[in-house]
Amino acid sequence: MKVSDLYGKKVESTAGKKGYIISVNASAGRLECLICADEDENEFAVDINNIVSAENNKIIYEDRESAIKAAKPLRLGCAGFDEKGTYLGFLEEYTFSKNKLLKAKIGKKTYPAESVLTGDVAIVKRVKRIKADVVKDGRVIIKKGTPLTAEVLATAEAEGEYVQTNLKSI
Repeated sequence: MKVSDLYGKKVESTAGKKGYIISVNASAGRLECLICADEDENEFAVDINNIVSAENNKIIYEDRESAIKAAKPLRLGCAGFDEKGTYLGFLEEYTFSKNKLLKAKIGKKTYPAESVLTGDVAIVKRVKRIKADVVKDGRVIIKKGTPLTAEVLATAEAEGEYVQTNLKSI
């Protein structure tokens, strides 16, 4: 592709932000970002690494700016409580893998990270767990003790065992 082909090309973010390319910036012999403008001529930059596709005179990019602005600091050391107000201990640590938060350690226990809400204090939402293995055709598709998350329910639905999974979490 030629750089001159990029000028004036439409850009659109995965979040719906639209504009067009007014400049292409490079550093150390490689393209780094596209400088774009929206309909009000407000400039914004698109990192080359965030481009998802470049087809039909339009470039689609992942809107990392919105994700960064929506991000909140992970505060360690705050008091942790359950939904009933019972003190659980202090929020000591988060565990993550490949930028995905997995667990939060509060006091002596760990909780799924998606069940912990933080602010001035940490509040642990009640997590339903599967109370018996979910079995289909003699094989276990969801093990006893697994937290009932959106991913688990999606797996159960794909296997045709959505109702069984919900019933075994009651």
